[in-house]
Amino acid sequence: MITIQSAASSTSTFPENWRGTWRGTMLDRSVNGRYQKVPMTLRIQPISNNPMRYTWQTTYGVGDKKLVRDYELVVKDQQNGHFIIDEKDGTLIDAWWLGDKLYSQFRVNNLLLSTQCQRQGNRLHYELVLYQPQSTPPTESSQEKVPFESYQLQVVQSAELSPMK
Repeated sequence: MITIQSAASSTSTFPENWRGTWRGTMLDRSVNGRYQKVPMTLRIQPISNNPMRYTWQTTYGVGDKKLVRDYELVVKDQQNGHFIIDEKDGTLIDAWWLGDKLYSQFRVNNLLLSTQCQRQGNRLHYELVLYQPQSTPPTESSQEKVPFESYQLQVVQSAELSPMK
């Protein structure tokens, strides 16, 4: 029997034990063959000693070409592992803590994005996967007429981040 930890029984204290600045390289790969490496930094700090709000600042690139995303991680219901990533422009992304991973899934325009972030030892592993809907006609063998939508993989972004000293 496999046991998956719930938010309440998780062995790590998220987001408190993720505090700090994490740096590494993000690999950005697409199905059309594009591949690039981009420096990435993730900064997580409590806001004004408030245990319910943390900075979630992500920086991609360096110098004049860097892109900074100043988001906040908000504790919605820590007992059930529910968090919100507040993009500070009215966009609120639900995120879920389960089995020592933070998950989110959301749609932008017609694209589906799925993320996972996990701390393993002294590293944070981050992955964002982007899908595009692909219409699939029902098959003749289908007994039930259930709405079904298939998605085509478009992009995978992954990074392994280490704490900055």
